[in-house]
Parts: sequence; C-alpha cells; structure tokens
Amino acid sequence: MNRVVTIVLFFISLTSLNADIVFEGLDLYSDGRLLYSGQVSNPGVSAQKGLFIADLEKNKSSMLTAFPEKLDLLDNGKIIQIRNSFGAYRFPISGGLPLSVTGFPGFTDGAPIQFGQVEAMAASPDGKWILYIEPVSAGYGNLVLIDVSTGRRFSVSSRIERPGRNFPAQWSRDSRVFIYSKDCKLYYFSIATLSSVSVDEQFRVIGNGQINSVYWGPQGDFFYVNGRTIYRVRSTELFARSLYTSFLDIGQVAGILPFTFDPSFDLFWIHPSSKAIIVSKSGQSIFYFPLIDGTNAVSSQTGQSSIYPYLVLPSLCSDIKLLWSADGIVTIWGLRSDNNDIAFAYRLDVSKDQGPYSFVPVTLPSISDALLSPDGSKAVLWGDAGTFVYSYRDWKLSQTITKTKTLSAGWLNNDELVVGDIQFIYFFKLPNNRKILGLSQVDAYGFEDKSGTILAKTDNTWFSTDGSLAWSPRTGKVELRPLSVSSDRFRVYLEIQGGGPYRNLPMIRAMDDITTRPLINIDGLQYETISNIPLKDEGTSRDGVFNNGKRYGSRTISLTFDVIDAPEGLTTVLDCLKRYGIRATFFVNGEFIRRYADLTRLLSNSGHEIGSLFYAPIDLSDTRYRVDAQFIKRGLARNEDEYYGTTGKELSALWHAPYYVLSPELLATAAAAGYKTVGRDIDPLDWLGKTDVRRSFVPYRTASEMIDHIIQTKKPGSIIPIRIGANENVRGDYLFNQLDVLLDALLRAGYQIVPISTLMEQAK
Repeated sequence: MNRVVTIVLFFISLTSLNADIVFEGLDLYSDGRLLYSGQVSNPGVSAQKGLFIADLEKNKSSMLTAFPEKLDLLDNGKIIQIRNSFGAYRFPISGGLPLSVTGFPGFTDGAPIQFGQVEAMAASPDGKWILYIEPVSAGYGNLVLIDVSTGRRFSVSSRIERPGRNFPAQWSRDSRVFIYSKDCKLYYFSIATLSSVSVDEQFRVIGNGQINSVYWGPQGDFFYVNGRTIYRVRSTELFARSLYTSFLDIGQVAGILPFTFDPSFDLFWIHPSSKAIIVSKSGQSIFYFPLIDGTNAVSSQTGQSSIYPYLVLPSLCSDIKLLWSADGIVTIWGLRSDNNDIAFAYRLDVSKDQGPYSFVPVTLPSISDALLSPDGSKAVLWGDAGTFVYSYRDWKLSQTITKTKTLSAGWLNNDELVVGDIQFIYFFKLPNNRKILGLSQVDAYGFEDKSGTILAKTDNTWFSTDGSLAWSPRTGKVELRPLSVSSDRFRVYLEIQGGGPYRNLPMIRAMDDITTRPLINIDGLQYETISNIPLKDEGTSRDGVFNNGKRYGSRTISLTFDVIDAPEGLTTVLDCLKRYGIRATFFVNGEFIRRYADLTRLLSNSGHEIGSLFYAPIDLSDTRYRVDAQFIKRGLARNEDEYYGTTGKELSALWHAPYYVLSPELLATAAAAGYKTVGRDIDPLDWLGKTDVRRSFVPYRTASEMIDHIIQTKKPGSIIPIRIGANENVRGDYLFNQLDVLLDALLRAGYQIVPISTLMEQAK
C-alpha cells in the first residue's frame, strides 16, 4: 500500500458556541475526479464527516457517505432517507450511494453546508412530498411543500415560526393531509387541492393550539386537545368542519381532562387502538385516562376514575419518551437535563379489563430513543451504548445488535430493521442476518492504483465503489495510488479562511484558462462584522450598573435567566445549554428556592453562574414597602442563607432587583454588601402577557418576534435576560421554549455566549 488519506478528527471546544467546517484530504485523479472529505462540528449535535467526489470537468459533486443524524423509512420501508448537515439524501432499501432529494437544498447541489441547527423538515410517509421551512429571518420562515419527483415547490403558508425541538407540521399516515401550526393556531392542508381549487388559509383553520396539540391516529383520524376537551377528527371532515370553527368545535368529543392542557408545556399520547390517553403535565406528572368510544361510552379498560394511575416525575427530567403496544402495555422514560442518563423508567400494564393499575419501575440501558415493532412484540432501543432488541411483553433483552454509538433506527417489519450508527447503515434481520447498506463515515480513503476505483476504510474493513454503485467489501490486498493534487488540467489546494464557520476551502485552478475558483458556495455564510473602535457613548457601566460588555473586538454576549417563582422551562433550558456547551448566568429568587429545593440543587450543580434575585419577587419601588438600606441588606442576606441551606453552596456576588428596579439607595446598599448590580441593554418583553397589553402601552411579542428583535438589536457585549416559568397573564408561547432557535441564530452570526462575570472581565 503506497499511502492512505486519513481523516483527522478536529476536536472543537463547545464552550465557545462556534461551528467549524473543515475540509481535508484532497486527492485528484487524472480524469478530473476529486476525492475530499468535510467535517462539521456543531454545538448541539454530533460532529459528522462526509466523503465526497467531484467531477471537475462537469462541475458536479456527489456524496459517498451518509451520516445518519436523522433516519426515516419511507414508502413502506422501500426508501431510506438520511438527514444531516450536508442535506437530505436517499437510497433504496437494497443499498446504494446516497442521492440528494430533488428540490431540497443540499450541499452537493450547490447549497451551503448547514452549520448550527440543521434545518428541520418532514417527509410524507409515502416519500413523495417534503415539508420544509425556508428561513426568511432568525425567527420566521415560509412553509414550503416540495414534490420530490419534480422538485416543484408550493408555498403553503408564510411567516411560520422557525422550528425548535418540534417541527411545526405533522403528516397523516396516508400522506394525503398534514396539519401545521402558526401563531398559536392549527391549520390543515390537503394534497388534493394542488390539482383543484386551492382553499384560502382562513378556511383551513382547525382551532387554537400548537403542533403538540395534535396526535394522528391509525385510522386516518387525529386527536386534538383544546383546553380540557379531547376531540377526535376524521380527516375527511376537515373542510366542512373548518368552515364553522368560529362557532362550532371541530370533531367529536373523545374525552374531558380534569385540567387545562397547555401546549407550551404539556404533551399527550393516544393508545394505538384509540382507547385511552396519557398526558404529561408540564413534564412534572403523567396521567392515564380512558377515552370515549364511537358510541359515547367510556372505554371499559377502567372502572372507577379513582383508579386511574398517575406518576410524579423527578424534577431533573427534560425529555419524555413513550412506547405503547396495542394490547395496552406502556413503557415510559425520561432523560436527565444535566446528562444523557435515564432520569426515570416505568411500565404500565392496562391490558386487563379491570384495575387497579400502577406504574412499575424498570431498568433501561443508556439510550436516546426506542421504537416498537409493527405487531408490538419487540422494541428496538438505541443510543450511546449501542442498539438492543427487547421482548416487549416480558421486557427482557433478546439481542444486542451493536455496541457502537447508534444515531437512529427503524422497523421494516416485525423481524427486520434498519440501524444507523457512526460507522454503517445496516439492514438487520433477526436473529443475526446483517447487511451493510451504506457507510456513515470513513477513516481512510483514496483511489486504487491501476483501476481508479474509489476505496474507503471503516472499522478496519476496506470497501470500494465506482462512484455510482453501492459500496462493496474488498478482500485481498489493497493498493492505493500516491496522493495527487494536480493533473493535466487542474490543480487543487486548501485555502485557509480568516473568518466565518469555514476554516478552509477547496480551491480549483483550471490550467486551460488560468482561473481559480472555490469548489463550494459560501455566499452569505460569513460572520457579522464588528468594530475595532470603541464608542465613547457606550460604556459598560452607568451609575454603578453593569449594562453591557465591551462593544468592540469580539462577538461576545451574555444570556441571563431569571428563575423567580415557577419551574416551567428550567430543565428544557438546562438541557439546551448543555447540548450547546454554554455556561450562562442564572438569577434565582428566594421564592423559587423555598418552593423547589430539588430544582435549586439541580441548578446549583449545573456548572452555571448563579446570582441573586432577592429573597422574594417584590417590586422594590412599591410604596407599600419600606425599602431602606436594612431591608435590602436583609433581603440579600436571607437569599444567600436560603440558597446555602438548600445547596451547600454560595451565590455569586451578582444581583439585580426583581423587575430590574433601580434607585441610588438600592445600588449603594448592594455595593456595600459586596454585590455588583447587573442590568441589561435588550429587553425581549418575554415577561409580558396578553392581559398586560390591555393596561400598558408595551407591545406583546411572540417568541419568534422576540428572537428577531434580539438578533436585530444585539451588539457585542449585549446582556439578554430571559424569564423562566409560565406567565400568569397568558402567553401563547415562550422564549425559553425557542432557546435553541435563538442560540442557532447567534451561532450563525459568530457570537460567543459567556457568563456575566466573563463579560465583566473582558470589559476591564
């Protein structure tokens, strides 16, 4: 073997919130084919590598590997779709090289590599259509429907909120209809209208809600929760019913909840035979209820309402997963917000007609997700520890498929599945028939010496392809030709980049016309420019309040989180910050410490900077209180004591008063007590509820409008406060639930997020 082009791993620290795109291993064959690799290291997702081949004569590139960050089985398992930072790619279940999806923006078709959060999409189950939100700003995009066979694009709706953790649309199982959310309302769209008269959006309204207010059932119907009422709606009724949504609720009543469903925090799942519902209330409790059947009778699975089971969840849980078999066995678990371990795992057996029923704890391996086989007899579990198959009814491990980190999996039928790990994409037939369908990543690659065949190695095995046929294992001796970066017509090299997410770019020099061009398109992917000259009127502190960091020299800002008296969103925020590797500043109020000691301990162990928000959420400018120096000192000291008594740790010497109230006496007393007062230079108005608008002149903003406002007004050194908890004055959505969208926008602009103390140190 003459030489091997080996991919070097670039270890990128996630503490800086920077994405890095690195190219390497250029290898030019005499016929103008160029092999090269690219690696994307994104905060919040797994670092991924891709192997590509470019035909410089035809100016065309193809992808040879497909990192299965997200994997979907479409058209009854005939098509495998892979989604990653390089785009969306498909190949048949028989195996093959990944082909870009027609009409969807992909790297090999000239679109930029997605750095930051990968743009979400939703493919129809039959694989014929793709829903995609085309960005128009940091917070908004247009919902576009793509015909995969032709690449034709149809505009469905404008000004849709950019997707965070959930894509804001769901397909029916027959691919004929999808439901989408917009501005806290639900709408439907029928594929049939594309070939007939289109229906205006105002006549496609289902009702109030968000996308997790909807759950598609198995018989072409969906369940919709609005307030306390659960509706069952047949998709064939949508057009007629939606015409009367202003005065007539859509669908048939399937049940009544004993509490109001809040789509900002609550989730629900429906029994596979539509017999019952499980509701997660604010991620803190799980409830099981039977549903009303078509004859208006309550399901006979339970007798008395007093025996309906419920489960109180641990406070450190940030993500809830559920399996539910047709015979009534539920497995439910959650992931910790401070690491990837299992926070809880329980089983609920309601297969018998009579209760009482109860949640029973079970043990799960370190997994990220799981799926039931079509008949519910088996479950495939996957995650960092590998891929496992369990016998579902008795919950016993029946097989370990792989011990390699697995990113995605899916059932083809009751005995066959597809598994995507960090090395391969497998077809697996139980008990042990394995076939490699594609390569996820490779460790080394090059051209064969004499034939010019493409060779690649992963897991110590060599594979070959001609660039059009699927990879096949190579046996015997492998001879790679010497590395080359020039031919009779071209020279190639890597050019270091001075800014933006790209660390370097492959450059092509054509010898015939003596021109040089980049191999890829990077238009619009540079970081924001920043000033090197400080502005005299923008100091970091005024009257003893630290309002912002320095405005020049670096793109550095701080996000602060006010934890006042409600827990909603805290574990979601901690989980998001953990995924992005960000250390932020939290201000905690004594009311929260007293109410939620376990969450306070979780926060104290999270590694974030924790400052004081006084001992109670009172307005220190309110004339009903005698706010003198002693009152302020005692309030700060009491908060210190309560935090220490709960966590055994000390608060940082940073604070701001509730509602950011300021006065000379407040500032002087806090300084005498050793505290530095923190201000802000951007107010997202996330504390404002809809009822506040009626008695103030402050505008109400949706979460996406807040994101746009932040991105448009931020500067280096900005301090951006975000309030944790539900708003008692009514909000339709919350900024903290869209935190990943905000972080993604900041990442794309090149910003680093640091704690307040770091911002202060940089400002000296």
